[in-house]
Amino acid sequence: MKKAVSIMWKAIDWFLFFATVAMVLLIFINVIGRYVFNFAFVSFEEISRILFVWCTYLGSAIAIKEGTHVRVDIVINALKPKARKIVDIVANLIVSFILAVTIVTMKDLIAVNIANPLPLTRIPYGVVQLIIPIGMFIMLCVNIYNLVMMLTGKPTTVEMLQNQGKEEAE
Repeated sequence: MKKAVSIMWKAIDWFLFFATVAMVLLIFINVIGRYVFNFAFVSFEEISRILFVWCTYLGSAIAIKEGTHVRVDIVINALKPKARKIVDIVANLIVSFILAVTIVTMKDLIAVNIANPLPLTRIPYGVVQLIIPIGMFIMLCVNIYNLVMMLTGKPTTVEMLQNQGKEEAE
């Protein structure tokens, strides 16, 4: 199971790498074409936008895994360890609920938009939006895993990554 999860994270990393490179190249080609040759590939902008949306949701999944998602922790850091753990568990439950609701509601939106193509590339909107439940599902899995680890007193993904970083530094 750990190997499959590791392969999934590596695949996400590689997708993000190639998608970012593709976005930069497409935009660069379009800028050069527009300002040097007075010609632009209009579909390149649409493809770049799709890649950006996909990178955003997959990047959010990585941020949840690594604990780098934006959060205000001034109050949490002032709490005692037991109170902090309770707040973390409650926050984790709330986030898990929101992710689950989003996954369920996106099913209907994708079904409606699968027949509506984008204007230039003719790619269905539903394909573009498909990353939302995929990204949310990955985030939900990480969140549930972290919740189970918190409840059993074992290290979460964030704590494991922090410990791994400390070991590599030594």
